Amino acid sequence: MDMPRYDQMKVPSGPTRKWEIVMDDAREREAATLTAADVKNEHRVLRDIAEDELRELPLVPVGAFLERGEWYLDLHNPARGEFPGNSREHVRPGQRVIARSSASRDLWRRLVDACDDVLGRRRSSPAA
Repeated sequence: MDMPRYDQMKVPSGPTRKWEIVMDDAREREAATLTAADVKNEHRVLRDIAEDELRELPLVPVGAFLERGEWYLDLHNPARGEFPGNSREHVRPGQRVIARSSASRDLWRRLVDACDDVLGRRRSSPAA
């Protein structure tokens, strides 16, 4: 017995009696597992950080809310510097955000310093 084609199947009953179309965007699924190494060529902030360190640094997934009490860096907006999450802001598509908890203390400091370097700002504390 052959299975009917999709357009020949009976419409399931429901409140609208219409077909449900599910859009599966592979890019968004892929963005959920991106690391800083995947976007290194897009951001001057990352250019002097070793590739192996960046592979261990996950990006906050698109749609995730930025948790209160956590600190973040937005690679698209290095002028923002380190900023706290407020549990209302979320990561928008195309935005690249790193959480401080996912980086070692040394790596985090180098990322913050790299943001300052890109902007030509003086560092607030001496580099270790």
